[in-house]
Amino acid sequence: MNKFIVLLFLTSLLFAQQNQITILHWNDFHTQNLPFQVKTKNRATGTDTSFLVGGSATLSSYIKKYKSASQNVLVLNAGDDFQGSPISTITKGKSQIELMNMINPDAMELGNHDFDYGRDQMSEYLKTARFPILGGNIIDKRTNHSYAKPYIIKQMGNVKVAVIGVMTTELSNLSLPDNVRDFEVKEMSKSVNDIIPELKKLKVDLIIALTHAGVDYDSVLAMNSPDLDVIIGGHSHTPIFRPLRVNGILIAQAGSRGRWLGKIDLTVDTEKDTVVKLYSELIECRTADIAPDSAIAVKVAELEKLAAKGLDEVIGELKTDWKREGRGESNIGNWIADAVRSFAKTDIGIQNNGGIRKELLAGKIIVRDLWEISPFGNGLVTFSVNGATLRKMIQYQLTIGDDFCQISGMKVVYSNKNGERILHNLKVNNALVVDTVTYTIATNNYVAAQAKKYFGIELSAAEIKQLNVSDRDVLIDAVRQQKVINSQIEGRIKETEE
Repeated sequence: MNKFIVLLFLTSLLFAQQNQITILHWNDFHTQNLPFQVKTKNRATGTDTSFLVGGSATLSSYIKKYKSASQNVLVLNAGDDFQGSPISTITKGKSQIELMNMINPDAMELGNHDFDYGRDQMSEYLKTARFPILGGNIIDKRTNHSYAKPYIIKQMGNVKVAVIGVMTTELSNLSLPDNVRDFEVKEMSKSVNDIIPELKKLKVDLIIALTHAGVDYDSVLAMNSPDLDVIIGGHSHTPIFRPLRVNGILIAQAGSRGRWLGKIDLTVDTEKDTVVKLYSELIECRTADIAPDSAIAVKVAELEKLAAKGLDEVIGELKTDWKREGRGESNIGNWIADAVRSFAKTDIGIQNNGGIRKELLAGKIIVRDLWEISPFGNGLVTFSVNGATLRKMIQYQLTIGDDFCQISGMKVVYSNKNGERILHNLKVNNALVVDTVTYTIATNNYVAAQAKKYFGIELSAAEIKQLNVSDRDVLIDAVRQQKVINSQIEGRIKETEE
C-alpha cells in the first residue's frame, strides 16, 4: 500500500512538472479581411482546384476553435497587419487595430509596414490597442527608450512564459524615411541576449522570440541566442510546413494573408526547465470548413461598406494569370512597368517587386484588384542618369537578392559566372546604351528614396521630379484604357547563351 502511495505521488509530481502549452500564430496579414481565392493543382489528375481561404472572420474562428480545445493557449501575431487593401489606406490602419482588439492576441510584434502611415499614427495605436504591441529592439532617439514594449510575461498554468519582440534592422530601408525618422533598430541577437538575464531573474520557464525579420535572420538569431526555446517569425511570408530547428530552437512562420494559422504544441518540464516535447504545423484556413466569427464578420462588413464605393466596378479583363517572380521577369511586373513608363513618357519604367502585393487569376479585373496589387499609393516620380550610371545601376540590381526590380524600355542580358550575375549588355529602346547619353526613368517615390538600396546610387531631392499622381491611379487608368490584358514574359531580363 505504501509503495502504491509513493508511486502515485511520484506520478502526480511528474505530471505536475510537465505542462502542455499551445501557441497559435500568424503573420503578414496585410489587411486581408476578406476571404480570397487560391488555386492548387491535383498531381494525380493535373487539374486545378480553386477554393476560398482566410479573411478576419475565418481566422478568428480557427483561433477560437483551437483555443477551446486546449487549456493553455498563447496567441501571437508577428507583424505587418497593415497595408494591403483599400480599408487600411482609408483608415490609416485603424481598421486592423479595431479587428485585432476583437481577436485580442496575447502579443503582436511590429512589422515594417505597420509604420506605413507614420510613426505618430503608430504611436496613437500603441495607446488604443487592447493587446500588447512589442518592439524590443526599436529605440526611439527622441526619448532614448524602447519605442514599444520589449517583452511580456504570461503565466500559463504552472509555466511562466516570456515573449520578446524584435524586428528587422532593415526598417529604414523598407519604409519611407519620414515614416521611421528618429528610430534606431538594434541587432536582434544583442537585444534578445540583453533581455534574457532579466527574464532568468524572474524565473521564466519558456522564452519565445516573436520576430519580424524573415526566416534567414531567424536562423541567425537561433545560432546567436541559444537561451531561446521558440522563434515565431514573419516578414519573409514563408509557410514552414515541417518543423524547422536551428541550434535546437524551433523556428515557425505561417506564410501570409491569413491563409494558414500556425499551431505549436509543446510540453514544458518546469522542474528541469526544459521543453521535452514540441511539434509545429500549419492549418489551412479554408472557409468551407468552418463558420465565420459572426461578430468579426459584421465588423468587416461595416468596414468594407466604408471602402466599397466604386471598388467593385469591372474595368477590364485579364487573359492570363498575373504571376510575381522574385529574382527575374514577371508578366505582372512587365505590365506595371510599361504602364508607369507610358504615363510618364520616359525611356525606362521601373517597379520594385516588393510593391507588387498580389497576384491575380485570369478573369474580370475590378478596381479593388488594383488597390490590392498596389496598396501603398506611392507617388510617381522621374529622374535622369547618363548611360554610364545606368550600367552601374543595373549591375548593382543584378547582385541584390531581395526585392528585385521589374523593367520597361530596357533589355538586360547577363552572364552567370560561378553564381554571380555580370551585366553582359544593356539596351534602351532596342539600342545599346551609350555612356554619354541621358536616359529618363519613371518609378515610384519609395524606390527613388531608396536608390542606394536598389541601385547603389544616391539621389538628391533636387534630382527627383514629382508627378503628383499615385501609381495606383495610373494602373487603374491603364486597365480602363486597355480593357483586355494579356501580358507575357518577353525576355527583358535574361541570361546570355554565349
